[in-house]
Amino acid sequence: MAAQRPSIRYSTEGLSRAEVIVLLFQAFRTLNWGVEHLHPMRVVAKTPATGFAKGEDVVIELDDHGFSALSKPSEWSPFARKGRHQINLEKLMDAFAEARVSTPPEAMAADLHELEASGVMRQDASSAHANEFKWSDIGSVLIPGRALFATPVLLDISLVVYIVMVATGVHFFSPSGEDLLAWGGNYRSATMSGEWWRLLTSCFVHIGIVHLLFNMYALLMVGLQLEPLLGRWRVLALYVVTGLCASVASLWWHDNTVSAGASGAIFGLYGVFLALLFTDLIHKEVRQQLLSSIGVFVVFNLLYGMKGGIDNAAHIGGLVSGVVLGFALYPSLRHPERPALRWAGLVLPILVLTAGAVAAVRSLPADDSEYVERMKAFERWEQEGSAMFELGESATGDHQLVVLEERSAPAWDSALVLLEGTLQLDLSPAVAERRDRLMDYVRERQHNTRLIQQALQDPLQDRSAAIDSSFARIDSMLTGMQ
Repeated sequence: MAAQRPSIRYSTEGLSRAEVIVLLFQAFRTLNWGVEHLHPMRVVAKTPATGFAKGEDVVIELDDHGFSALSKPSEWSPFARKGRHQINLEKLMDAFAEARVSTPPEAMAADLHELEASGVMRQDASSAHANEFKWSDIGSVLIPGRALFATPVLLDISLVVYIVMVATGVHFFSPSGEDLLAWGGNYRSATMSGEWWRLLTSCFVHIGIVHLLFNMYALLMVGLQLEPLLGRWRVLALYVVTGLCASVASLWWHDNTVSAGASGAIFGLYGVFLALLFTDLIHKEVRQQLLSSIGVFVVFNLLYGMKGGIDNAAHIGGLVSGVVLGFALYPSLRHPERPALRWAGLVLPILVLTAGAVAAVRSLPADDSEYVERMKAFERWEQEGSAMFELGESATGDHQLVVLEERSAPAWDSALVLLEGTLQLDLSPAVAERRDRLMDYVRERQHNTRLIQQALQDPLQDRSAAIDSSFARIDSMLTGMQ
C-alpha cells in the first residue's frame, strides 16, 4: 500500500487572499523556491534540486479561511530522499510565519499593488486546475479531500446508487420504468401523492451505464471549475437547489413520465458558471474562451435534448435556476472580505425559486394522485375479471361458467363503476386520456365476457368468430396503452 503524502493546513484569519499570496511570495524568496503556477485559488511552487534529486512541487490550495499545502515529487526519481515532503512543508510554514511578522506595511502595500496590476487576482477558478487533470488522478476526484470535497461526494453517491441498483437486479443498460420508480425516480402522480422526496432522489438515479457516465463526466468537469471558487458547501447547496428546480420543471412539463438523472442539477451548476462568466470575476483574457466552450456544451445538449426520451424540461429548469443563483453569488465573490455576504446573497433567490416551484406545483391538476390511489383498486378488479383464464385445462364448461358469472362479470362491472367515478376528478390531459382508454378496454372486456358466457350456455351456436374478434380488439387496446 502506498504511503499517504503529507499535507498541512494553515489558518490565515485576518488576511485577505491577496495578502496571503504576497506572504507566500516572500516565503518563496526566502527559501529560493520558484513559482510554477500562480492563481488566487492555487499556487504551485518548485523547490530547488539537490544533488541527484530533482525538485519537488509544493501545491497550495487557498480559500477564504486559509490554505492547505501538499509536497510531492514533480517526477519519479530513485534518489528522492525519504521524509523530504514533510521537510518542505515545515520550511514553508516557518518561512510564511516569519514573513507574516516581518513584512512592513509599506512593503506589503507595494507588493499588493504589483499583484493587483498583474491581473492575477481577477482570474477565476476555471484556470486554477487548467490542463492538470489526468486519468492517473482519478482517485483524487472520487475520494473527498480538502481541495475537492463536494464533487467527489456527488460523484460517489450516484455511482454507489447505480452499483446497488444493478446488484439487486436492475438492468445495467436499460432499466425499466418500474425499477426507476422503485429507486426514487420522479413521477408526477407518485410525487404529488406525498412522495416529495422523489424531487431529490431522482437526481441520483440513472437510466443505465451510458447515462451515468455522461453525467458523471459533465459533473466532474464543472465541479473542478466551480468548487475551488465557491467552496464545498455552496457547491453542494447549489446542486441540491438547482436539482430540485429541475425536478419541479420536469414534474410540471411531463404528465406521465418517470424522470431520473443528475443532468438537471448539472445544468444548474453550468448555469451558475455561465452567470459568473458575464461578470468581472473572470479575467477578460480567459472569459471568451470559457464562454465559447461552455456555451457550445449547453446549446448542444439542449438541442440534442429535443429528441424523444430526454428530459429537456429538467435541463432548462436547472439551467435557469443556476443562472439566477450564479448572479446572486456575485456580491459575495466580489467582496470576500465581507463574511455577511457569503450566504446572505443566496437566501433571497432561493426563496424566489421556492415560491416559483410551489406556484408551478399548485398549477398542476390537483387529482392525479387521487386517480393513482383509485387505480390500486382497479388492478384488483382487473385481476379478478381475468380469473377464468387462470383455470387449468381440466376445468369443465360448467365450472368456467360459474367463474364468469360469479367473479369475472361482477369484477368488470365494478371496474367500470370505479373509472366512471373518476370523471369528476381534475386530471392532467395524459392521465385523463389513459382513463378514457381504460374505460373502452373495460367495456370491451364486459362484451368479451358476455360472448363467452353465451357460448358456454349455448354450445350449439358458433360464436368463435365474434370472440376472436373481441380478443383481437383487447390485444390492440393493451398494446396502445403500453
